[in-house]
Amino acid sequence: MSVSISLLVFSTLLQIATAAIPPALAKVEKKYVDKKSLEAKFTQVQYQKLTKQEKTLTGVISLKHPNKFRWETLKPDQNLFVSDGRKFWSYTPPFIKGEPGQVIEKKTSEIQSQLASQLLSGAFSKIKDAQIEAISDKIFKITPKKGSAGTVSQVEVEVDPKTSLITRVKLEHEGGNRSEVKLAEIKLGEPMSDDLFRFVIPPGTEVIRE
Repeated sequence: MSVSISLLVFSTLLQIATAAIPPALAKVEKKYVDKKSLEAKFTQVQYQKLTKQEKTLTGVISLKHPNKFRWETLKPDQNLFVSDGRKFWSYTPPFIKGEPGQVIEKKTSEIQSQLASQLLSGAFSKIKDAQIEAISDKIFKITPKKGSAGTVSQVEVEVDPKTSLITRVKLEHEGGNRSEVKLAEIKLGEPMSDDLFRFVIPPGTEVIRE
């Protein structure tokens, strides 16, 4: 997984500024907040305009309200992004046995773009400086104010009207890059230990603290 793209896609948690949201999204948000946790399998398609190439990644995402997340890519490469609400870790395991892996550690508050996690966790009212528009009963367009969501210029969210579950999030980036995340086997309200959202650095790992 490209670390830079993945950080843009998955770092969005607590920039607070209430936006007017459509009733359908308000219903989704209430359901997600009441259940307090989410676990799902994801398929992410990344498109790089410069190379005109697509890359597909699969893995598991876990979210726990109000501010904990874990995004684990399993294929084609293994990577882990995790936050306990205070610290954020981006871990790349060693490619070759015996070599060191690498982890980037920083304060969660220092993550620049936090839009994707807010979207996947249903925290629509916490999206800062954005216009939210209903395109249909299941498709919603979110246009952030320039500079308020990193390089994200536009977002499309798809919701299942029958279950009020978020099934797809598509992010368009300045410069033409885009990323689409589809969720499946979504579980809400499952018990989750806080240990799932802490990262214990393996011995010999190269540590970069920012």
